[in-house]
Amino acid sequence: MAFLAAAGPGLLARFCAAAEARRAYDRRDPEPCDISIVPRVVTRRTARALADTCRRIVAASIERTLDIHAGREVAAGWPLAWITPLVRRLPRELIGNVRLDFLPESGGLRLLEGGWVNLSGVDYAPQAALALVDVEPSLQEQFTVERPAERMRQRLVEQGVGRVAILVKDDHTVYAEGDWELIREVLAPIESVVVAESRFDTIRPGQGHVVVDGLPCDGVYLRALDGPAAFTGRHAEGNRRTLTHLLESGVCFHDHPLLLAAEDKDLAWLLRRDPALADVVPATCSPAEIAPEQAADWVLKLRDRHSGEGVFLEAAEMLRHWHDPAAVLQRRIEPEPFPVVTVHGHRADAVTDLAVHVSYRYDVAARRLVTAEIAGYFSRFSLTGGKVNLCTGGGIVPVLSEREDGDAAAVA
Repeated sequence: MAFLAAAGPGLLARFCAAAEARRAYDRRDPEPCDISIVPRVVTRRTARALADTCRRIVAASIERTLDIHAGREVAAGWPLAWITPLVRRLPRELIGNVRLDFLPESGGLRLLEGGWVNLSGVDYAPQAALALVDVEPSLQEQFTVERPAERMRQRLVEQGVGRVAILVKDDHTVYAEGDWELIREVLAPIESVVVAESRFDTIRPGQGHVVVDGLPCDGVYLRALDGPAAFTGRHAEGNRRTLTHLLESGVCFHDHPLLLAAEDKDLAWLLRRDPALADVVPATCSPAEIAPEQAADWVLKLRDRHSGEGVFLEAAEMLRHWHDPAAVLQRRIEPEPFPVVTVHGHRADAVTDLAVHVSYRYDVAARRLVTAEIAGYFSRFSLTGGKVNLCTGGGIVPVLSEREDGDAAAVA
C-alpha cells in the first residue's frame, strides 16, 4: 500500500485509464467523480464482525417494517406510510440488497443510516477496485473485490426469476446508467429490460409478472422509486400508479417497496429492538431535548429523506431545520482521517466512510432471516467537510477484501 500511496503521475494515469475502461470513471460527466488510488482494506477480522452486526440490523429492520405493515407499530406522519396499505399481499420472501453506511471512529464503526431501495454505486464503485488490481496485479495474492450484483443474481435465481424489469429515472447521471448496465451484465443469464419513468405507464400488470414492450418480466428491480422525492416531482402521479400496479401484480421485487419504510434516519428504535447494537448505533434524540447552542455536538437529519439527502452538519443550516417535525439529532461522529491520492491530483487526509452492501433473503411467513450476507463494499471520501456523499462532490475509495486462507480465486 505504501507503493500506491507514493503513486506518481505515470501510475495515476494508468489507473485512470483502467478505471475508465471499467466504467468507474467517465469523462462524459462535466465533473467526473474523483477516485483515490489508495484503497481501504477490509480485513477478515473486520468482515466477520461486520457480518454479525449487519445481520442484526437487517433482521431488526425487516421485522419492524413487517410490524408497521401489520399495524403493530405506528408509522403516523411518515410521508410514505400510504404505501403500506397498498401491500395487500405480502410475498413469500423478501429479497434485496441493503446498503448500511458506517463511519470509522476510534478504531470502530458507527452506523449512519441504511438505504433499502434505489442504491447508488452498486457495481460501478467496485469497478474502481478492479481497476486498481488491473494496474497492480500482485494485489490478487492477498485481496479480492466483491461485487454486490453477483449476490443480486443469486437472490433472483433462488426465486426462479428469468427476466427482470429495471425501473430507472428519466434524469440520471452517466454513472447511474453505467451502474445499471454493469448490473445487467452480471445478472446474465437472467434477461433484463430497462424502463425509464416517462414510460412507466406502458408497463402492464399480469398475474405474478408484468409486461414490458411485449415481454413478460417475473422480476422488478426498483432504481427510480427511491423515497418521498419520487412521489412529489413531475412523475409523481405516474409513479404512484405504477407502484400500485406492480404491487397488485404479485411480481417478484428485488428491493420490495415496503422496505422504503425502513429508511429511517432516527435509529433509536434499533437499540430498543436490539440493545446489543449499542456500540455501533450513535445516540439519537429530538432537537427539543438539546439546547441549540449545543448543536456542534450533533448532526441534524430529516428522518424521512432518502440516502444523503436531508443531512445538515453546519450550525446555521441545522438551526434552520431545528423545528422541522421530521428533524432528529444524531451524535456527531469524529471520523479518523484516511490518506487519499487521487486521479484529480489531490494528496491529503480525508473523511471516508465504509458502506456495506448486504444481500438478504427473509422468510415472511416464518418471520425468519434466511440469510444476510455481505455482498460488497463502497467507500467515499470528502476533502471539504464531514458529509461523504458523491452528490456533494465526494469521491470513491477502492475497497479490497482480505482473502480467506486458501482462497485463490481470480479477480474478475
